[in-house]
Amino acid sequence: MRDVVIAGAGIMGCATAAHLLCADPGLDVTIIEPDPGYGLASTPRASGGVRQMYSCPENIEMSRYTLAIIHRWREFAGHEAPDLLWRQNGYLLIDGDSETLQRNLAVQTAHGVRAEWLEPEDLAARFPQLSVRGLGGGVFSADDGWLDPYSMLRGLLAMARRLGARLRKDRVVDFEIAGSGVRAVVLESGERLMAHAFVDAAGCWAAELAARAGMPVPVEPMRRMEHQVEFAGDLSFLPFVKDGAGLAVRPQGDGLTVGLVDFGHPGGFDLTIDHGYFERRVWPALAHRIPVLDWLRLRATTAGLYDQNRLDGNMIIGNWPGRLDNFYIACGFSGHGLMHAPAVGRALTELIVHGEYKTIDLARLGYQRVLDRTPYRERGVR
Repeated sequence: MRDVVIAGAGIMGCATAAHLLCADPGLDVTIIEPDPGYGLASTPRASGGVRQMYSCPENIEMSRYTLAIIHRWREFAGHEAPDLLWRQNGYLLIDGDSETLQRNLAVQTAHGVRAEWLEPEDLAARFPQLSVRGLGGGVFSADDGWLDPYSMLRGLLAMARRLGARLRKDRVVDFEIAGSGVRAVVLESGERLMAHAFVDAAGCWAAELAARAGMPVPVEPMRRMEHQVEFAGDLSFLPFVKDGAGLAVRPQGDGLTVGLVDFGHPGGFDLTIDHGYFERRVWPALAHRIPVLDWLRLRATTAGLYDQNRLDGNMIIGNWPGRLDNFYIACGFSGHGLMHAPAVGRALTELIVHGEYKTIDLARLGYQRVLDRTPYRERGVR
């Protein structure tokens, strides 16, 4: 019998396996992954941003843990871990709602975030390429930035395997329930794996798996398109810019990568590319906010998936006490998964090994709020 079986070798599954084996090197940990080439995985398609600027203290603290990991990456993941290509250009949140931005800033600084308030005239002076029309101000965090998502994923997977985790190419298709827990997983190959604890870290497939265990969660895949653009000029010094309308822009190579999520798009495993969306929605928003981009060339558009939590846009973590005591989920990250993965892996490890959180208390992000239908949302820029 294994100690822990993890469904999903994406960023959550790998972070969890690595933290479990750091906490207890004697554990028997198996990761089940049907797509070890990550052809449909969300992590390699992520924008790579890591920011501390949230309104929920839990999200702030999880990002701060990730930043700590980034700054001691080789010490943590091993000297042969791939370079994260960390780019500390900072993050800039802008919006017309200055009151919410300032209220959130007070929470952030109370949790140790080094961020500053910028009035519209300060924004114009600091970042003259940005239009401040319609803005109430902005918050800039110089310690934030972005990294290469696939490098972090490969590093965590290699770390987990080096510490003793086993990776199996297979698919979890069902569960055997006994009393208030899961006794075994059934694999697509027909094999059964018994374990003391099970982790559902299957990303956009996590809700389907949880439902098979009798634990419904309001999470579904949601398409997100990312656009790479080039232009005549240099904006490589810009921070990662996000505004209240959903526009997200950061430097990429000799151009920019731009996203504007359509939260109204129907959920489902849809990776089709709407080739008219950039011209209809993205370019007007981009040219409005960065007027120097009135001329640009769309180089490429890619599509990925968010595991979108339709209840409140925040992750769901933990078990269902009294019903599924040894079955733990981590899903519904709604675009924030990469930046919170190390802290989620540590948190799941604490629940499995100690039965409670030891570092960041994530109880408000647990399954009880789903049962009670009491959302716990971020305020302002998502």
